[in-house]
Amino acid sequence: MARIAKTYTGNKVPRLTKFLFPFSGIFRDACYALVGSFLLQYAINSGVLSSAESDFTAQYWVITVAMMVALVWDGINDPIMGFIVEKVHFKLGKFKPWILIGAIGNALAVVCMFLIRPTNADGSANGWAFVGVMIAFYFLWDLFFTMNDIGYWSMLPSLTNDEKERATLTSRMTICASIGGFLMTAACMLLPTMFSGISSATMYMILAIATAVLFLGSQVAVFFLCQERQRDPKQEEASEQSSLLDLFKVVGKNPQVRVAVIAMFLYYLASGVLTGGIGLNYFYLSLGYGSGRGGLVSALISVMYVIGMVASQALYPVLAKKMPKKKILLISFIIQLVGFAGFILCCVPLFGDHPIAYNVPASSDFSAMDFGWALGGTMALYYVFPLVFFFGMGMMYLVIMVMLQDAIDYNEYQFGERKESIISAWRPLDVKLSSALLRLFQIVIFSVAGLLTAVNQISDAERAHNIWTNTKHNPGEVDPFADTIAAIQASVKPESIRVAGILIVVILVISVVAAWACLQFGYGITEEKHREIVEELERRHAADGLVEEKPLAPEIGIAVGQEPTQAEFLNKDE
Repeated sequence: MARIAKTYTGNKVPRLTKFLFPFSGIFRDACYALVGSFLLQYAINSGVLSSAESDFTAQYWVITVAMMVALVWDGINDPIMGFIVEKVHFKLGKFKPWILIGAIGNALAVVCMFLIRPTNADGSANGWAFVGVMIAFYFLWDLFFTMNDIGYWSMLPSLTNDEKERATLTSRMTICASIGGFLMTAACMLLPTMFSGISSATMYMILAIATAVLFLGSQVAVFFLCQERQRDPKQEEASEQSSLLDLFKVVGKNPQVRVAVIAMFLYYLASGVLTGGIGLNYFYLSLGYGSGRGGLVSALISVMYVIGMVASQALYPVLAKKMPKKKILLISFIIQLVGFAGFILCCVPLFGDHPIAYNVPASSDFSAMDFGWALGGTMALYYVFPLVFFFGMGMMYLVIMVMLQDAIDYNEYQFGERKESIISAWRPLDVKLSSALLRLFQIVIFSVAGLLTAVNQISDAERAHNIWTNTKHNPGEVDPFADTIAAIQASVKPESIRVAGILIVVILVISVVAAWACLQFGYGITEEKHREIVEELERRHAADGLVEEKPLAPEIGIAVGQEPTQAEFLNKDE
């Protein structure tokens, strides 16, 4: 127990914690991607809903609305958990116990969501029963993942105040998160339709079990092996006095936190468009259903996502030493706009039935991994431009994350309390707000583009395919699945794909422009100002006996108990 509760002082993060804490994010984000991005895809394409078109449509809408209602649940759940984590300090740590408890509940909820598939007496899917079960466990999953997520991300800003240590640690965490999200995205885009003898529902079940086990194991390792930083008794006292309203009070009184929170929501909205259900269905309908067509292209785009994210995030600590965050932000913004422009010009059929990025398939087998087709002709353009804007997105994300952590330091400096868990509760809330909005965008985009019928027909075909793979057949009988999918694909009109592609790019551009403008004109903590904040906090901590006081840089005009106002401090050197 003493090993679990062991803490450290100062700004140097212990080596094992510095490695293991971010590494565990691989399995956390893989788990979130499975449920957050592909649960709806599993429901509509795995034959677990009713076969009658009217029932299917109603169930699809009920699930979509329920996930939107979860937005209200998140609005209650996230601040409550942020408040609880902020207020309660276990003997075994302030953050690690919540990380472990949340992981255990999350693993159980994920397994149940993908394993329980109610059927009628004749063996057909009982869609309404599935809807009820799925919604119940979705809400439980949300509760437990929030518990783990707030504990995990609240621990990050508490580990160090040193700018270099923070940039390195944040970069490692986001790299691992990108890898985890990529691995699950690629798996969900390829595996459900890859094997003719295994239904998509069964494959999702396998993925759910494997993901739950790995996620739980990684969080157990964090609980037993990672160390928390020793807390200032004054901060513990401030935490114990927290209230639920602090979630909104801190955003109301600290404009730096408010700006970072809004920008983070807009970032998550943009980053989830092509890597989630919207992008997968778009490529399915525009390039062909199955792991060998649209699924393969989606998976390769996910490869570009992880390459772009990892490359930009690995580069960030180097750039942060040479230029201010706002300059990095501007560079990332320009890079993203270039990528979006290239994507809509080359990968959306603006000028005819096919986009500039096009290649004729050599085979009609939609499940065969035809890399020659996916990489031949001008198809490389499908990957070049996403690589460009994902690189820019990764850079922007790190800027936002570091800005939010700097705003927590500023909160301690200005108001005498850090409130890491309260402020960090906004990050998962942003994730879920954006996920809920993306689900709404998905059904709106495909409805406006006239593609919702094709999505429904694919689900019916998958349902029939699942039944076929689980029943005995006479010799010579052929599964009609391939012919059915080909007929559905033939009914999709190029103008529908054009409308859907344009709407997708519009969402991307608006989200990124708004995020950049928000940070550029609304955030005021420069590198120099943050250094002054950290120096003053170190002096206060030294006075409390936590760290050895270090000589301050040249006089910064700050006296304990006589802090300038927000406006005075942020405008001091202007």
